[in-house]
Amino acid sequence: MAEADNGIRIFDGARLRLTHFARGHDKLLVSFDSREIGRTGFKPPNMINVYDRRGYDQISVRTSVNDWFINGETTAAERVLEAVAKPYRDVATVGFSMGAYGALRFARAIGATRVLSVSPQWSIHPDDVPFDKRYRTEASDYDQRLGALEPRAVPTLRGIIAVDPMNRLDLWHAERLQMIFPALRIARLAFGGHPATQVITRGGRYGATVRALLSDPPDPTVLTKMHRDLRRDVPFYLDRLSQRGKVRFPEAAAWAKRRSASLQA
Repeated sequence: MAEADNGIRIFDGARLRLTHFARGHDKLLVSFDSREIGRTGFKPPNMINVYDRRGYDQISVRTSVNDWFINGETTAAERVLEAVAKPYRDVATVGFSMGAYGALRFARAIGATRVLSVSPQWSIHPDDVPFDKRYRTEASDYDQRLGALEPRAVPTLRGIIAVDPMNRLDLWHAERLQMIFPALRIARLAFGGHPATQVITRGGRYGATVRALLSDPPDPTVLTKMHRDLRRDVPFYLDRLSQRGKVRFPEAAAWAKRRSASLQA
């Protein structure tokens, strides 16, 4: 089935859809839906133009509910992803939050060599993370066995886990994931929020995430430097620092409050 931007739907389920944007490149990027509060069905497929310009065909993986791509269609969709990805000489994958988990969950099936995983989860199952109650509603149907990352870990997978270290739950997940994906490096983007790259994207520099992923090897310092360069001029960062840094960083928090007010004057 043809979709927007000349994409072809290669898997058409009630819970999962895969759209392939085949432009004749020999490299492939697989991207995954982010969690969306109030999701009521499939979003339009997303082809990321900057990766197209870098010579990547793309597959957009979408879900109709916030289920972390774990449902009765997961195994069938995984087989399709594996078959379509196999001819490509290089496969990268990217995702944010729920999509960041998806990028890691399906990395082995697609033969990924690199990943950018922004604020991912190791698991959302209550037995695995009884202290993380953020996703309890979505976790009610989560199949612990089908979603487990350890059996699907790729020890040689290179890439970046971007995380806001001020978010202790997100930092725990990032460090837990690095234990089973030891070649991944953590980019700590303080007060970047969830997902952690919001200072970069709100600052209009999404291209930095692309450079970080496509560097050889993937380079987390691209993200940390861009985050530092932009943060003093991004109200989102300043407001988070002024509110959430009062106890640990009182002087910085006071400065951020003044700086935010001056930008809005």
